[in-house]
Amino acid sequence: MVGGRSPLHCAVAVITTLSVGLALTLVHQAGQNNARGQWEWRVSGGSPPLLPGLRTEADTRSAAGAAMDHKGPKAMGSKDLSELIPGKTKPRTASRWCPKKWKKQFVMPPSAPALTFGFFNRPGFTALFKEAERRKWTIQHSVIASLPSLEGVDFIFTHPSAYARFPVLRELKASHHLISAVQGMQAACGSKSTQVRVFREHASKMHCDYNRVRFLPRSFILSEPGHCEEFFKQETVASRRWILKPSNSYGGAGIEIVRGESAVAKLKQRFTPCQRWRAGLKPDNRYIIQQYLERPLLLHGRKFDIRMYMLVASTQPTLVFYRRGYIRAALQRYDLNATSDMSRHLTNTHIQEASGANFSEQLQSHFWSLPQFQEYLDKHLPDGKGAGFVEKKLEPFVKNASLYVFHAGRDKIIRSSGTFQLVGLDIMVDENLDCWFIEANNYPLWPYQGHFSSYLSLTMAADLFDLVLSLHNDYTLFRKSKPGDMVSSFELLYNELYDCRRKKATVFNPCDVFPA
Repeated sequence: MVGGRSPLHCAVAVITTLSVGLALTLVHQAGQNNARGQWEWRVSGGSPPLLPGLRTEADTRSAAGAAMDHKGPKAMGSKDLSELIPGKTKPRTASRWCPKKWKKQFVMPPSAPALTFGFFNRPGFTALFKEAERRKWTIQHSVIASLPSLEGVDFIFTHPSAYARFPVLRELKASHHLISAVQGMQAACGSKSTQVRVFREHASKMHCDYNRVRFLPRSFILSEPGHCEEFFKQETVASRRWILKPSNSYGGAGIEIVRGESAVAKLKQRFTPCQRWRAGLKPDNRYIIQQYLERPLLLHGRKFDIRMYMLVASTQPTLVFYRRGYIRAALQRYDLNATSDMSRHLTNTHIQEASGANFSEQLQSHFWSLPQFQEYLDKHLPDGKGAGFVEKKLEPFVKNASLYVFHAGRDKIIRSSGTFQLVGLDIMVDENLDCWFIEANNYPLWPYQGHFSSYLSLTMAADLFDLVLSLHNDYTLFRKSKPGDMVSSFELLYNELYDCRRKKATVFNPCDVFPA
């Protein structure tokens, strides 16, 4: 897998080992913002303000914070449905899909807000602990699996699979909680094969030929007969390089680079006849195969990918945000033919840590900020070829990729008030400065290694807490928020309240946004 772990597989492995999730109850110290009026929204025009008291003074806005400035062009690709398919599909009206009042589940306590973090025990949540400590919250531990009910548990940070793993979480519909997992989001950011499938299905629904969409490297699900047959029928299959990925793998496990007649012959022995994959498959036996990007853009001769973020901040109503992320660069120089050393090809942090290249001493070489990346392009690409690349090309692509991921899986999302989910998006850039979506991760790691990645995660944790708590405490002040509005470091991409107000449904046609 190029960049990132498959969070579902990781979660299953962790649960198998630990059998429990951890819960941390965070209680704001008495005496700080304990008057009810101090927790109410204060509107001053423009984007909705953050809930007062959830953050201390702007100590996280420093020179390093300037590197996190998220100004840029607005996302593109949303249209009125009636304009997209005139005469074939009638636009949904507000009366059909906008209630007069959305169900409210989470209620901010009038004095001391009690928040709970429940999550699988993985090292990627150090930033959450640190942010809680910075806010002077006290931390109490409990075990989710042993709780008879969710009384007293207010904020649960967990993987979407926890709904099935921990029966107590099913009480959420009748309780008052915040949970960082949206049921049904696996349809858009779960296994690799599921992602390929829903992208194709959404394009078809929009009367869009998926083969005309320049978004994901050419991909086939080898466990599906139609995809399998289409892949092996290609005349050029043996002359191209392909990357074979287990559908539910994480951390680069089981990934192979395939090229040549002998390698393709082995694949045929392994996966054909294609019809035999129709039934009886276990998830671990499912694979996708993608065309390998042989000529990626390099940083000092090293391969890299880009981790960005999409936040589904609420599903009643639905609001989707974008946030900048960071660069992950390989520590060894890229060599197309050195397929035995996958650390030259897979750039995710797990692979680089395991490469034995003194990772702790090379954090600055592995993690790059986007301003640092832009500075490199300005300096090393000739004739100003990379000028303004991050703001003018990369970010618009990622914002549209976020919308594609969301809209592709939107119909499968189970609406539940009090839920939200952060999604990691992995992007690559080729030598022609074309951007490519690699995959979405529904349980992304929060890096906390070295100054830059630690700062990024701490800032994101603070901004995410503020945004989610504010939105779920009172969504009404987002009624006039529109795509492009900023809430701290998060940029609004989609607002169902905005659609309700203008009585037009927003849809997304990938053929309009990612033309071949």
